[in-house]
Amino acid sequence: GMTLVEAAAPRSVDVSSAARSLIGKVDVIYTSTDNNVVSAYEALVKVGQEAKIPLVASDTDSVKRGAIAAFGINYRDLGEQTGRMVARILKGEKPGDIKPEISTKMELFVNPGAAEKQGVKLSDALVKSAAQVVQ
Repeated sequence: GMTLVEAAAPRSVDVSSAARSLIGKVDVIYTSTDNNVVSAYEALVKVGQEAKIPLVASDTDSVKRGAIAAFGINYRDLGEQTGRMVARILKGEKPGDIKPEISTKMELFVNPGAAEKQGVKLSDALVKSAAQVVQ
């Protein structure tokens, strides 16, 4: 039952205007780990707060910056997983013989304060299920 509405932000300075172009067209804004968006996240948060459009991110660090929630990878675990693969190579295993791996540990981060500023209330159950609650 969802419809995707895209807004391009080819440069960091375009993030605010791209977000503003979504006002009246979307119920929520989802952001990926795009460098332009992440580097200008505060501009996006400002639009979300003014227009009462909740921001949901794939990058858990964005929750600390004003997203209401993110379900994403644990970068420390991913680094350790990568380190184990590098160790295998340093011990002589050929990189081409190592099967690709993906991070399997996903974590939910929530920010009830940001949610309130963006016009929504997170359920108690959702907040309790989070790996980290940002105040």
